[in-house]
Amino acid sequence: MDLQGIGALAAAAVAAVSIPAALLVGRWQMRAAMRTAEEAGRAGIAQAEATYRAALDAVRADAGNAYVQWRRSLRRDAYSELLLVAHRVRTAALLLTSGTPDESRARIESGTLATQRKSLGETEDSLTAAWLVVTLEGPRQAAAAAGDLVAACQSFSKSHKNDAIVEEAQHSLQLANQPVLAPGHPLPEFITTVEELRQLVIESYGHEELMREIVRADQNSPVNVLRHRAYQLLDQIPDLRGPGLVMLTHSLMTLDVDDYEETTSQLNRAQSAFLAAAQSALDAEAGTQSHW
Repeated sequence: MDLQGIGALAAAAVAAVSIPAALLVGRWQMRAAMRTAEEAGRAGIAQAEATYRAALDAVRADAGNAYVQWRRSLRRDAYSELLLVAHRVRTAALLLTSGTPDESRARIESGTLATQRKSLGETEDSLTAAWLVVTLEGPRQAAAAAGDLVAACQSFSKSHKNDAIVEEAQHSLQLANQPVLAPGHPLPEFITTVEELRQLVIESYGHEELMREIVRADQNSPVNVLRHRAYQLLDQIPDLRGPGLVMLTHSLMTLDVDDYEETTSQLNRAQSAFLAAAQSALDAEAGTQSHW
């Protein structure tokens, strides 16, 4: 074989060896590229997941804060409404018994008392509605304090309503006693008997002792003598039976009449306790919001 043939064979051999080597190198390069691409893809996915989780956490935090703020706003409005209505009840109750005896008489005769009593009743209905909202919104501590405030308002209002009823009944009897009555008319004696009974109860009896005396019904006991005489006289003036029974009952229940100072003190304490409970609940909501 000449030199030219040998060269051709050598070239062919080199070509035969270089082709598989090139293929092998290309394969290695392709695998390296694929690993790089996979790693880049995994890194991208991880970054995307991290970004998504961060975005989701931010959305949840915003949603949580918005909910807490919304609930806190509802509770604040409910607490404020209850306090405002409680104040209106106090004011309306005071109007029933405010002023001098002459002003009281004018209030009764003009019909203003009836209007004020109706207004108080409507305000008490609003108080109940406001209390129900606070009970619904909670929390329990605030709801319990709200119940105590409503009870104190009702006690305060009741004492003034009872006194207004007594004033109205007393006015009716005094008005009926103003004309010249026929000799022996039972009304003047009835008024005197009721007043004597009231003074006797105040000066000589405690509550339990008085109740035992009435239940025992001893016809000869001083309180029962006056009580039965008042009933006998009242039977003779049926047109005044309503106000007469009010005054007779009042004379016997004098010891049970709520003291203005005590009911006012109870109302003030209940209001302060509710304010503290409401503020505590709102502060807790604010703290919850800051931790989202």
